[in-house]
Amino acid sequence: MPTTTNGDQADLRPDKLILIPATLVLIAIIACSILFTESFEQVLKATYAVFTHTTGTWYLWVTVLMMILSVYFMFSKYGRIKFGEDDEKPEFNNYSWIAMMFCSGVAGAVMFWSIVEPLFNLSFPPKFAEPLSRQSYEWAMSYVLLHWGPVTWPWYMVTALPICYMFYKRKKPVLRISTAAEPVLGERANGGIGKVIEIFFIIGLMFSNAAVMGVSVPIVNHALAATLGIEPSFTLELIILAVSAAIFTASVSLGLKKGIKLLSDANVLIALTMVAFCFVAGPTVFIVDNFTSSFGHMLNNFFGMVFWTDPYTKGTFPQDWTIFYALWMASYGPFMGLFIARISRGRTVRQVVAMGLAGGIAGSYMIHAVFGGYTLWAQLNGVVDAVGVLGASGGPAALVAVLSSMPAGSIVLIGYCVFSTIFLATSVDSCAYVISCSATTRLALGSEPTRGHRFYWALVQAGLALAAITLGGLGPVKIFANFAGALMLIPIAFVVVSWFKMVREDKALHHLPPED
Repeated sequence: MPTTTNGDQADLRPDKLILIPATLVLIAIIACSILFTESFEQVLKATYAVFTHTTGTWYLWVTVLMMILSVYFMFSKYGRIKFGEDDEKPEFNNYSWIAMMFCSGVAGAVMFWSIVEPLFNLSFPPKFAEPLSRQSYEWAMSYVLLHWGPVTWPWYMVTALPICYMFYKRKKPVLRISTAAEPVLGERANGGIGKVIEIFFIIGLMFSNAAVMGVSVPIVNHALAATLGIEPSFTLELIILAVSAAIFTASVSLGLKKGIKLLSDANVLIALTMVAFCFVAGPTVFIVDNFTSSFGHMLNNFFGMVFWTDPYTKGTFPQDWTIFYALWMASYGPFMGLFIARISRGRTVRQVVAMGLAGGIAGSYMIHAVFGGYTLWAQLNGVVDAVGVLGASGGPAALVAVLSSMPAGSIVLIGYCVFSTIFLATSVDSCAYVISCSATTRLALGSEPTRGHRFYWALVQAGLALAAITLGGLGPVKIFANFAGALMLIPIAFVVVSWFKMVREDKALHHLPPED
C-alpha cells in the first residue's frame, strides 16, 4: 500500500461494494436511453412532471436555509475554525483556489445560460408579463442573477464545511459523504447505509454532470460548425467528446496540482479575456446600466422571486427555472463539498465561505452581465432575432446567432469553442476525481485515487453524456439535473447535521486560533 505524507497507509483499490452497484445502475440507464429513446424519454418526462409539482417547492425553502447558514458560518464564531494545523498555510493560492472552485462549480454551462436563459425569460416571462414586453426585459436578467448567485453558491459552501472538518480535523482517511455523516450514522456509516449513500451520491453526480455535458457538447457542435461553415452533426459531437477526453487524459496524467489547477487557471484567463473584449467592443454603457438595474430589481424583489410558485394560474416558470436551479445546484452540493475539501487545506471556515461566495458570485455575475446584457441589447435593437432562432432551432443555435453578431464574431466563436471544451474537460476531470475518491477503499491525507480509477469513471460519465445527447433537447437535460438533486438532498442533510454535532463533541470552539 502507498504511504501518505503523514505516514498513514492508503488502500487505493476501488471499493467494489460501491463501484459495482453504481456501475450497473448507470449502464442500465445508458442502455435504456440509447436503445429505447422515445419510450424512456416519455417515462422521464412523466416522472419529472409529478415530482416538480408535488415536492419541488420544498427545495426553495431548503435553498433559502442554505443562504442563511452560509452567512451564519461566515460571521459566527465557527468562522475561525481552521482546516489543518493552526500555523498551516493554504495549499493553493487564492487565484488558483477560486479558479478551481469556479470551473468545477459552473463548468461550461455558465456561458450557455448567460445567453439562452434571458431569451427564454423574454419568450416565456415570469410574473405574468407579456412576451418581449418592457416588463419581460426587466425580469429577464433579474432572474438570471438570482439563479446564478444566491440560489447556487451557498449549496456548495455549506456542504463543504463538514467534509473539510472530518478530513483535516478528525483526519478520517477517506473523502466520502458517508464519512462526513458518521457523527449521525455512527458505525452504520461504514456499513450498508454508508455504501447506499455513496451509491446515491455517485449516481446523482453522474446525472448532474451529464446534464452539463448534454448542454455543452451540442453548443460547441453548433459553434464549431458555424466557424467551419459546415452543418452540425452527431459525428462532430463525438469528435468534441474525443478532444475533451484527450485534454482530460493529459490532466489526469499531470495530477491534481498540475492538471485541474493548470486547466482551471488557463480557462479563467480565457474567460476574463472574452468578457473584457465583449464588454469593451460591445454596448458597454447598456451592459453596465442593465446589470445595475437588474441587480437592484433582484434585491428589491428577492423574497418574492425566490418563493414564487405561481399557484393561481398553474404556470410552469417557477418549476422550469427556480426549482430547477435549486435542484441542480443541490445535486452539485456534495460533489463541490468534496472537491472544495480537497483543495482547502490551511484555510479557515470564514475564508472558504467568504472566498467561495464572493468568487463564485462575482465570476457568474461578470459573465452573465456581459453576455446576457449583450443578448438583451441585440434583441431589443434588432441586431439579431435571437428569440426567433431559439423558437425555431433551439438553444445552441440561438447562442451561435448571438455570438456571431458580436464584433469579430468568428474570433469570439473560436474562443468560445476553446473555452467550453476546456471547461468540459475540467468538469469531467474534477467529477471523476471526486467519484474515485468516494469509491476508493482508503484515501488518506496526501494520497490521490489511481489514474486507472479516474479514467474508469470518466468513461462511464461519457456514456451517460452520450445518453443525454441521444435523448436530445433541454428537457431531458433538466430531468437529469433534477433527479440528481432529489438524490443528493439526503446526504446533504446528514452532513450538515453532522457538522454541528462534530464541533460540539470536539469542543472545537474552545481551541480556536487567535484572530487574524
